[in-house]
Amino acid sequence: MAQRRMVSPKITDTDVFLDMPLSSQALYFHLNMHADDDGFIDNINTIKRMVGASTDDEKLLIAKQFIIPFEDKGIVVIKDWRIHNYIRKDRYTPTIHNDIASRLTVDSNGSYQMKTDDKVDVTGSGQPDVNQMSTNGIPLVDAGKVRLGKDRLGKTNTMSSSNEHDESLVSATKQIIEKINQLSGRKFRVTDSAKRLVKPRLVDYTLDELLEMLEYKWNDWSDWDGRYNAFQPETLFRAKNTDKYIASMQAEPVKKESDSNDWLSNITEAADNA
Repeated sequence: MAQRRMVSPKITDTDVFLDMPLSSQALYFHLNMHADDDGFIDNINTIKRMVGASTDDEKLLIAKQFIIPFEDKGIVVIKDWRIHNYIRKDRYTPTIHNDIASRLTVDSNGSYQMKTDDKVDVTGSGQPDVNQMSTNGIPLVDAGKVRLGKDRLGKTNTMSSSNEHDESLVSATKQIIEKINQLSGRKFRVTDSAKRLVKPRLVDYTLDELLEMLEYKWNDWSDWDGRYNAFQPETLFRAKNTDKYIASMQAEPVKKESDSNDWLSNITEAADNA
């Protein structure tokens, strides 16, 4: 196995990468350092503990498509591994995860993509196909997933104007503030400061996604004493925080708070399990 690893600025100098929290960036670099010669990592939890990264950092890398997870195997692969590293044949050790490698193909840019039905491994080796072409000469690229960011396909941008007094921005900010107040019992107002916080988030996400994120974080923080103070626009709509929260929300179902009317059933269940 080769011991030297490289990282290409074509990936790490992009806005999508640099907009992530430093903890997520650090996890990505360490995953690159510990991957096998085909970019596979089978001990991501160990690496997270080693560098002090969180599960949210892992989820953000998955949501931004910097790594591809295989949850049934507990393995991830660096999506752009072949852009980062070229390993000489005399130093190359093939991955031991051939069953997973056979699920991947490599697009014309050198990035791993999950195979779809029309992407067939024609090599017969169980390894990802390099520069596989369709019958019309166009590289086969998985269009089913796109990176989160300003060019998200299939998402309608709520912002129609850069004017902070634009009706769509005022309406969206009002709904967001009302949602925060409804969940927390606080009394935030629709101020210019609030609109400035919400405005760039509406470029990257839809209003529905932001409202769903608020519901998710209120429930996610249900066991945290600092929830009331943290649940405010300045925290929720800071760019790096919003990206992280939505990535976490998309990776797992919303945790519901226990209904106060269920106290009797909870006690009964506890007694039954005693």
